[in-house]
Amino acid sequence: MTITRAQRRPTQHACPLAAVGEPLTIACSTATSPGPRQGVDGRRYGSPVPPPVLPAALQHRPMHPDDAPAWADLLAVIEEVDGTGEHHSAADLARELADPDLDLDHDSVLVLDGGRPVAYQVLRLRAGPDGNVVHTDGGVHPAFRARGLGSYLLDLAQRRAGDLDAGLQVRVPAHVADAVALAEGAGFVAARWWSTLHRDLTRPVEPAPLAEGLELHLLGPGYDAVRWDEPLRAARNASFAGHFGSAPESADTFAHHRTGSRAFRSECSAAACTPDGQVVGFLLAFEFDARTAATGNRDLYVMTVGTLEPWRGRGIGGALLAHALLRAQEQGFGSSSLTVDEENATGALGVYTRAGYGVASRAVTYVPTLWPASRRFPVRESPDSGARVDG
Repeated sequence: MTITRAQRRPTQHACPLAAVGEPLTIACSTATSPGPRQGVDGRRYGSPVPPPVLPAALQHRPMHPDDAPAWADLLAVIEEVDGTGEHHSAADLARELADPDLDLDHDSVLVLDGGRPVAYQVLRLRAGPDGNVVHTDGGVHPAFRARGLGSYLLDLAQRRAGDLDAGLQVRVPAHVADAVALAEGAGFVAARWWSTLHRDLTRPVEPAPLAEGLELHLLGPGYDAVRWDEPLRAARNASFAGHFGSAPESADTFAHHRTGSRAFRSECSAAACTPDGQVVGFLLAFEFDARTAATGNRDLYVMTVGTLEPWRGRGIGGALLAHALLRAQEQGFGSSSLTVDEENATGALGVYTRAGYGVASRAVTYVPTLWPASRRFPVRESPDSGARVDG
């Protein structure tokens, strides 16, 4: 089964967990907790429930910074079976393990068969307007599925969310049936749909001018972090305020995941500014070297596009996107991709479809059935495609 990795940080990625038919026991607390209490997702935490049991002959421990090469090998095997289209280098994963917001001792686990990793899980806590939420990122080696490992990892995630008094969200690829079965068998319901969009860059790209009075500032080559990091971070936090799964980012988090990433391509990134220098729109583009090596094609991944609310509806997102695609064509990229929230209400779908993107794959976020109504989101069996970009 596959639980996607796209939520744990702002890059691409998705990965697998268990198999259909695994027995699943959800225990949301440790046996030593002092007493039961009601959690934000409606479950009772702190009850004397036995901890989850790891299948025989396997061991587990927290992940370490030097696990990156073995983790990359595990993800490569998972991708071959599940067809996620995501590829990971050891260098990229080492940077993930160095995330300043990640507590490896408490929020990661590596399952071993002897010394070989056969499953993993990384949990990421985000503070949102409706309370804290834990996002899962986990996978199981295909040869070790149908042994209860997926259920084991999901059980650990539920317990950790209970310890943190947080809700739990599980995003899975819609085409991986056993991932969907694990989430639904655990009592989760679909809450949000996501689309990965693709555009062939051998097709022409039409330029789109910025609105009158705005200036286009190229962010590279030679990105100036001192000049741009703080204005871009402020624009990112403001433009995504209130969006599903989004939370304000600190300066360290923004730099680590976005402009300081190995994948950041400043030469295809830009900001739209007023004459006095205020950033009112921006686009940050990435390229994943491991994907390029695996496919032989350079793909420009549009990581983040945002427009401040007072400036929406003026074509800023479309102009920034056209600029990025034209720059990508000049530099030999063969395609572009991005991931969008299908429930986005800012009119982003039109921005992407007009730019020539089409749906390549979909994923769905599951939440516990017992989440209170104030924390639930619209559920649709077959939603129309939408987008998370702010135009």
